[in-house]
Amino acid sequence: MEQTMNFRGIVEDIIRKMGEATEPGQTLGTTRADVRLIGQQYQEAKAGKFTLACDEPLPVGGTDKAPTPLEFFTAAIGFCENVMFTRHATLLDLQFDSLETLVRGHWDRRGQYGIGGAEPSFKDMIIETKVTTKDSVEKVVEVTRRTHKGCPMHATIVKAIKVTDKLFVNGTEIPL
Repeated sequence: MEQTMNFRGIVEDIIRKMGEATEPGQTLGTTRADVRLIGQQYQEAKAGKFTLACDEPLPVGGTDKAPTPLEFFTAAIGFCENVMFTRHATLLDLQFDSLETLVRGHWDRRGQYGIGGAEPSFKDMIIETKVTTKDSVEKVVEVTRRTHKGCPMHATIVKAIKVTDKLFVNGTEIPL
């Protein structure tokens, strides 16, 4: 995966600034999305300078024009993991050709309506990191461990549910 020569400097600068912070507010991150219902299930979120659409499938009253909220949730986990992986790979000089993060979550749909005492929360989540590289498997394992530990999404969900992390390097599953 090609990265700019300046990317390592950007990551190192972020780390330096965090380390030099003297006030708690200097390191506090805030993420905001303003969401507006447009139709029966169709909605739009203003996230930074971007507008995101969200919907539900036709069988549950949506128009099927955009991903569902839960698809955004699982995608956000994968996006965050990939961001952190690239940063840690850069810091540890890991060169890779491809990176994929597959996220699957399981939940009981009855919980949305309180049927049978079911909870609507996710029961578990499986996160598969797939990397193609010529570098050592040990280096990929270390980058992956740092990724899981440093990713805000991953760090949040492991406090709430069972998370199974899997790593595949060049098509072979590697224990973490």
